[in-house]
Formats: sequence, C-alpha cells, structure tokens
Amino acid sequence: MNHKSSCHCYLMMRAVLLAFLATNLHLCHAAGDMENPTEIKPAELSVAPSSHQEFSPTRPSWVDASPSLDGDIHRLPVTSMPCSTEALCDEALKANMRGAVENYIESLTGAEESSSIVMLDDDWIQAHRDSSKSYRGTVLKGEETWYESATELVFDAEDQEWIHRLWRRNQITQRLAALGIFSGVTVTFLIGIAASLSIVTRRAEQRMVVG
Repeated sequence: MNHKSSCHCYLMMRAVLLAFLATNLHLCHAAGDMENPTEIKPAELSVAPSSHQEFSPTRPSWVDASPSLDGDIHRLPVTSMPCSTEALCDEALKANMRGAVENYIESLTGAEESSSIVMLDDDWIQAHRDSSKSYRGTVLKGEETWYESATELVFDAEDQEWIHRLWRRNQITQRLAALGIFSGVTVTFLIGIAASLSIVTRRAEQRMVVG
C-alpha cells in the first residue's frame, strides 16, 4: 500500500470514529432527558372568564319560562339584566316590565302601533305582578358578584278585554277624527263653489241690466 492510500484510509477511519463518538454522545443526552423529562403543565386560569355567568342555586325555574298566552290567564315572566347593585336591578326590572307589556299589547291586538296608543302606567303594571312570583338573587360573573331581579305579570280575561276595549275605542276615535276632517274639507269646498256661483250670478245680472 502506498503512502497516499494509507493517508486516505487513516482519514476515513478518523471520520468514522468521530461520527460514532458524536452519535453516542447524542444518545446519552437523549437518554438523560428521558430519565429526567421536563414536566409541562397546562396553563391554568387564575380567574373565570368574564363572559361566564353562574346563577344562584336558589333561582326558581319560572324565571326562564316562556310567556303563557293560552286560556283566560296570561302570564309573562320578566327578568332584569345582571346589575352591579340591587337598586339598579329594580330599575332595570321596571324598564323590562314596560317593554314586556308593550309587546303583550301588540300581540293581543295584532297591531304594532297599539303599544304607543294604549298607554298603561307603572302603577297599573305593578298591580299586575304575581306576589308569589318575586325573586332577587346573585349572579357570579368571573370573580364579581352581580344581582338580578325577576317577577311575573298576570293578566286575566277582564284585563285582556279592557285592553281590547281601549284599542277599539281609539280606532273609533281615529275614524271619527278622519270623518270630521273629511267633512270639514267637503263643507269648505261646497262653500267655495257656492261663493263662486254667487259671484258669477251677480255679474250675469249686472250685464243684463246694463244691456
């Protein structure tokens, strides 16, 4: 074997040895990592999401019930939005009761404009609350405690007929008003025609006298 071949073989053996040592070193590190793995724990939420709401366990089931409009007794459960104070809950409940009554009037009469014509005051609405269906509780939003209020409005057959009667009375009043306006315009028009005919008649008589 000549000198060049010997050098070439030596370099190849050296490269193979270095590669072998590097591979063993990498495997040793990998084995050590397997014996002492780094524990990765999932991130934990320190607080509950603010969008999550947790209601009180004492919250009655009728709070989330749908309105009952069948039969002689109509029932409308009404709930306030979660509020930071109980006083704000009471105000929100009053506003929601007014809105619920307006929607009820429109549903009862079948006319969207009826709620702006049949005006029922807060005292009348309060008088139609079911005394046995009144609730005030807490709502947990994240780590904050909020409040909510709920009630149920009740309308019997007499209440329903009274609302219908108010609506019919208003329709009659509107028709009479429209008829009065039409009659006034008609009378004005007839008076104008009569005045015009009177002027034409006088001029014709004057011409006959002159002639």
